[in-house]
Amino acid sequence: MLNRTFNRLRRDQHGVTGLETAIILIAFVVVASVFAYTVLSAGLFSAEKGKEAIHSGLKQARSAMDIQGSVKATSVAATVLNDTAATWVQLTNVTNSTNTDDRKSGADSAQFVIGGGFVTGLISYANTASTIDLTSPKHYALRLWIKSSTSLSAGVLQLIIDDDANCGSALETIDIPALTANTWLQPVLAIATPTAGALNSIDCVAINAASNPGTPTITVDLIQAPAEVTQVSFVVANSLEGEAIDLTITTDSDSDGLLSDETRLHSMSVIYSDKDQRTVDVAWTRTQLGAGDGDALLEAGERMRITVLTHAANPMPVADTVFTLTVVRGEGADLSITRALPSVLTTEMDLN
Repeated sequence: MLNRTFNRLRRDQHGVTGLETAIILIAFVVVASVFAYTVLSAGLFSAEKGKEAIHSGLKQARSAMDIQGSVKATSVAATVLNDTAATWVQLTNVTNSTNTDDRKSGADSAQFVIGGGFVTGLISYANTASTIDLTSPKHYALRLWIKSSTSLSAGVLQLIIDDDANCGSALETIDIPALTANTWLQPVLAIATPTAGALNSIDCVAINAASNPGTPTITVDLIQAPAEVTQVSFVVANSLEGEAIDLTITTDSDSDGLLSDETRLHSMSVIYSDKDQRTVDVAWTRTQLGAGDGDALLEAGERMRITVLTHAANPMPVADTVFTLTVVRGEGADLSITRALPSVLTTEMDLN
């Protein structure tokens, strides 16, 4: 019986037919073809993307600008409006005094003790010794030292300048920032209308209360139009002698220092920023230097001086300000310039 079983097993042998072999071979070929196509396509796609990245990088590099030489700044000298406590006029419900110990400039500071009957209006005013011109050189800001014996919110106190004696009809009324009790503050206050013709004949300064301040003691010292940087300039050239760069100018028609409110489109914008602000699309001009064809395109071998006007910044850049200018264009890498202003501003400064 065992022999019969072995014989049956020996006779029951199955082999792989030719058709099955062909099917298996075809399956392997198909799978290999699909895999090869996938690998090949991925390789071609990667190569194409790499080519695009290279061309894009070259285009960015060839349409970029480089700074040539130094970054320079131009400033105007400070103009003092008041630095003498004795010139302040005492008004109703306010007691004026002179403080020779707690001062920031000169021999003394002016103190105003506000009484309980005071509500709002002029706290005190001081006529200038002679008419003061804030238009030559042109100023865009005012500055003062001020302190309060109690904390006050922004806008409670205001600085007034007037082209009439006794500050009866304010030419400019500028809010003073929040004051912390018994802490001196020296804010830079933007002049609202720097183009006003009457700024050439300032005859009075005053401290005003827009809302009831209570009964604090206000101390004031050195009111001035500070030394301020009005423009920053630098020379640019075409990187790698590449594509021409469009530097067409948009005119600042209202002289506010901004191009964002102009109707004409421009291909380049400049951003001014410091620790207090970020002002977008500030006004700028260009000047061709040396050889060039005189058009608005910065081409290979040409150099142009870009002059950025900073009076739209609020506050204006003054001594010890660290600022950044970012030149933004549709094509090409942004050009970023960071500089620190010195502690004493002069008319022309090399910031390198």
